[in-house]
Amino acid sequence: MYALNFAQVGKNISNVMVQRGMTQQNLADQLGISKQVMSKIIKGYKAINVTELSQIASILGSTADSLLTIDKSLISCEPSLAFMGMIKDEETRAKVELLRNAIDQIHLLEELANE
Repeated sequence: MYALNFAQVGKNISNVMVQRGMTQQNLADQLGISKQVMSKIIKGYKAINVTELSQIASILGSTADSLLTIDKSLISCEPSLAFMGMIKDEETRAKVELLRNAIDQIHLLEELANE
């Protein structure tokens, strides 16, 4: 999953928390995790598994589906890199996506190492 998607899931969780008048600390306490870990989830820095997502949805009175909804307007159809402009061919697009995924995995590993 691209890191932007983790950020979107965190944003979705945050939006439901606001609607329910719930703080990160409240949700963290009910999940049995620290506020710092909850903050990482909300910011999209920590991947969550299906069980965690289900627990969060249940506590928030929401559904996993709604928390997983990705705002397509945030995902560019034409990825661009400032140093190379618009990507036009599929081979280059695939290579850039591969690099992005590798970078995302490195960021996740760094976050796990720093916990």
